Amino acid sequence: MPNHPKSNIVMICTGTGSAPMRAMTEWRRRLRASGKFEGGKLMLFFGARTPAELPYFGPLNNLPKDFIDTEFAFSREIGKPKRYVQDAMRDRAADLAALLKDGNSYFYVCGLKSMEEGVVMALRDIAQNAGLDWDTVGAALKKEGRLHLETY
Repeated sequence: MPNHPKSNIVMICTGTGSAPMRAMTEWRRRLRASGKFEGGKLMLFFGARTPAELPYFGPLNNLPKDFIDTEFAFSREIGKPKRYVQDAMRDRAADLAALLKDGNSYFYVCGLKSMEEGVVMALRDIAQNAGLDWDTVGAALKKEGRLHLETY
């Protein structure tokens, strides 16, 4: 986790992949510091089959909305089209593009291996649509330890 409170943190996860996000103490420290969020932006994209899987999401669901920006994506809701985390990311492309341009942004991806390619492709598309060269941005994120992929 980044050590300074002005860091932007983007967490992208599916199902039990939310466990490391819950374990990250940075958001807890930030909240305890003042009772409200005054640091960089916190974004969380959480994907599951249905809202019934939200117990995996646990205490993250109880964080104040002005503290963390949360987007849900459900792929098996009856009567609704499939929506994955990469779809939610594309819906928030403007916000993510600004964070990709900021050297204080960190991206954490955890969950099913099958999501990894879609998430990286979404980041690439968002970067390219914002006029950024993904090869340069992606390489810098990895080299600087600002993109973490933990999929299984």
